Amino acid sequence: MTVLLTPAEAAARLHLCTKTLRRLRREGHIRYVAITDRKILYRPEDCDEFVASRARKAAECPSTSRRTRPTTTSISSGKVIGFTARRAAR
Repeated sequence: MTVLLTPAEAAARLHLCTKTLRRLRREGHIRYVAITDRKILYRPEDCDEFVASRARKAAECPSTSRRTRPTTTSISSGKVIGFTARRAAR
């Protein structure tokens, strides 16, 4: 006989609240077993399949990439220049 999980047990297994599990079921993201119209149960392998389908590869963090800022021509004489003067200097 196949073991079936109640919504509370399936939610605990997936580390979700039952309301989120209900939304996932309604949106078709997770499979379920409808014993009756009101009695919904979940198979453990369907929970595992859902977790596997949501697994993602970690993306590279932008702060670890060693990109340098683009160089621009700027006036770096150390004195304060107003915006109008700086624009005119370009």
